[in-house]
This record gives sequence, structure tokens and C-alpha cells, in this order.
Amino acid sequence: MPRPDLSHTQVSQILNRLEESVRETFREAFSPQNKPVPSSLPVVPQELHQDASTTEESETARLRQELQTTREELKQAQAVAAAATRARCEFLAYMSHEIRTPMTAILGFTELLQNEALSDEDQNRAVKTIRRNSNYLLDVINEILELSRLESGLLEIEQLQVNPLQLGREVVDQLAEQSRALNNTIHLEIEGTVPETIQTDPTLLKQALVNLLTNALKLTTEGHIRLTLSCDPSQQAFCFRVSDTGMGIPTDQRQHVFQPFRQAAATPTGKRGKAGSGFTIISRIAELLQGEIRLEQDPSENSEFTFAISTGPLDQVRMLSSQEAGELDLPDPRSFSANSRLQGRILVVEDNLDNQRLIRFLLNRAGAEITIAANGQLGVDMVLQSESPFDLILMDLQMPVLDGYQATIALRAAGYTGPIVALTAHALTGELERCLSVGFDDCLTKPIDRNVLIPQIAARLARKSTSVTR
Repeated sequence: MPRPDLSHTQVSQILNRLEESVRETFREAFSPQNKPVPSSLPVVPQELHQDASTTEESETARLRQELQTTREELKQAQAVAAAATRARCEFLAYMSHEIRTPMTAILGFTELLQNEALSDEDQNRAVKTIRRNSNYLLDVINEILELSRLESGLLEIEQLQVNPLQLGREVVDQLAEQSRALNNTIHLEIEGTVPETIQTDPTLLKQALVNLLTNALKLTTEGHIRLTLSCDPSQQAFCFRVSDTGMGIPTDQRQHVFQPFRQAAATPTGKRGKAGSGFTIISRIAELLQGEIRLEQDPSENSEFTFAISTGPLDQVRMLSSQEAGELDLPDPRSFSANSRLQGRILVVEDNLDNQRLIRFLLNRAGAEITIAANGQLGVDMVLQSESPFDLILMDLQMPVLDGYQATIALRAAGYTGPIVALTAHALTGELERCLSVGFDDCLTKPIDRNVLIPQIAARLARKSTSVTR
């Protein structure tokens, strides 16, 4: 097979050398002047001359066919190399635009805040602009890192028992605040019956669903987003269908929707969407999970994506109806917001002083009683020595003396049963699964977002209260 990583020049050089080599072989093998016949050789019968001539013609035809096949393969490799070069150039051009555009706004408004006497209103507007563009830039960086990791071929896929209904609820809960900010409603529905568990990689699956629903939110305002779960046991296929009442994806853009960093459709606010790779990431994840992603568009131009994956064997798995699934409900984080009140004692285990101050300010303002521990060992000691139990622990992962993983293992071994939520700066797929495996209940990613932190903690505290009263 031709190597797709050869450059255009390398392919041309190989092609020329190969053609010249074959021509030289023809000259040496079949030119009379290069094959002198000694006079001492015996006379060869005419029929043997004819056989030799036929053999030479057959060999010539075979070599010519091999040359033609090789030329075609090398031309294909040349085309692949040229396409790869164009793709790299397009990628760099997109990245230059996607990084420089928000950086221009960030640096420009930062300079204004430093050097100009702005009114309170202008200062507030400048800070909001910096924050918005910083979030945009963070999204771009995260997508580049994630796409390169998925394309590396080094990713290990885990096959674990996963509750798809619970995972779907977690994703909807996570995006509830963002949905409310756009005056949208977001719901989870069950179609038919679904298995209580499937075998898949929970981290990759959750990432794909978050990307799908986030895209639906970007293109919808004052509308409705629905995540529908369904299963075909005979095919061992589980489907997550995301539909919305937004503006949809234009017909001329649908064929490019799974290509990385293509300009997205205009958003409801009239601004162009960013040239993201979210759909490309989803497509790669679908392949890794032995599934597929499909885009369908109804006559009203609303988008509907179906993300289908393999379930693994379902012979011994309980199937749940929508009514049975509803009976498993716990307090719903969608009923909480960044302004929710927190009641309880929270231990924050964090070594960075700035993060300590930020978290203390946010949680104190929400009504929680906060205690700070500067490393994992101090956190373990405080939990075990405290007369009043902590209702929840926020645990950084990378700390001196004892890191968050070791501290959580020690706390669980000592009998602490309350919720422990990880705080991590590692935006890597697999981080959540590693956290869950050592005893964490959830994992929140830095930078800390008040709109995510407060609702998640409020939901955890409510679930803890519910589990105690039942």
C-alpha cells in the first residue's frame, strides 16, 4: 500500500526512479546487444526459439502491468499527500483565525482597563468581553487537544457497566443552567424500554452527549432541546437522539458538519458560530464505541442527531420502561441555579491560595460553612478529627504531601461515606473514570465556573439529604 504521509515531491521522485529502473531492466533483459550469444552454443531448435519468444513477451507484459499498477498506486499516494498538505494548511489557517480573534479582544480590552479611566458601565462591559472571549479561547484549546488525542490512536477504550439513563440525566443536569440562560427548556425522554446497564466507555459517551447538546443550545433560543433514549436489543444498539427547535444546519453545510474546524452556521443572535471540531470529536468517539453518528433534518429545518453505539450483551440485563425509570429519580440539579442557597459544612482541600479564596467566596456567599485544608493529609486529618461531620468535600487532585487520589482512598478506607467531588485542571478523557474508581462521586473541571459549581454542590447536598431521610 502507498504511504499517505509522503510529500508531493517525494512521491514524484520515487515515481521517476521506479520508471527508469524498469526501463533499464527491459534494456538489459531484452536488448540483443546486451545479450551476446557465444558461437560455441549448440543449435537450438526453432520450436524452442518460439517458446523463448513467447516467454519473453509474457514477461514483458507482466512487467508492464506491474509498472502500470505501481504508477497508479503512486499517483494515489501523491493525491493523498497533496490532500493532507492542503488539510494541514487549512487547519493552520483556521487555528490562526480562531486563536488570534479572541486574543485580540482580550489584550485590547485589558490594555483599556489598565490605561484608561473608564466609567463603571464601560469597565463592566470590558470585563464581560474579556470573559466571553477567554471562554471561547478555552473551548478552542480544549477541542484541539481532544481531537489530537483521539486521532493519535493511543487511546485505551474501557468497557464498563454503565447506566445510560443515569448518564443521560447527568448530562442534562450539567447543561440546565446554560439552557435557562437562553430561555430554553431541556428534557430527557425514554422511548419504549431501555436497559438498566450497557457495556461502554462512560467518559467518552458522556463527552459525545455533552458536545451534541451544547451544539443544540448554541443554535436554539427560547426553544426546546430533547435528549431521547431508545434501544434495539435485537441489534444490541442503543440510540441517543438529540433534537431541537433551533435554526438547524443549512443544507450546504451538512456535508461538512463532521469535518474539523469548518465555520458553523450563524447563531440566533446573528453572530457566526466558531469553526469548531465538536462534531468531528463526536464522530471519532462513535467509531471508537463501535457506533455511528447521523444527521437528519425534518421539513421545518430543525436538526436531529442520532448517536448510536453498541450495548454489549443484554440477555441478563433488566429493561426499564419510562415509568420504572421515573421511580429511580433523585433530586434534580436542574431545579438549582448559581443563586441556589447551600446549607451544610463543606471541606475544601486545595493548595492554591487564589483558588482557596475564590471557592471560599463563592460558597460562603451561597450560605455554606467552609473549612480549608491546604493538602490532602490535612484534609484527611480534619475529617477524622472533626466533631461535626462534613456534608461534602471538594478535593483538588494535585497537591503536596498527599494528593487528592490518595486522600480520597484514605477517607473511604476510614469510613467516610459523604460525597467527595474532585477539582481538576486536567481536561482529559478518562479523568472522571479514574476519579470514580478511587471513590470520588463526581469530577468538576477547572477553571471554576460558578454556574456549574453551585448547582452541582446544591444537588449533591440535596441527594445526601434525601438518602438520609429515605
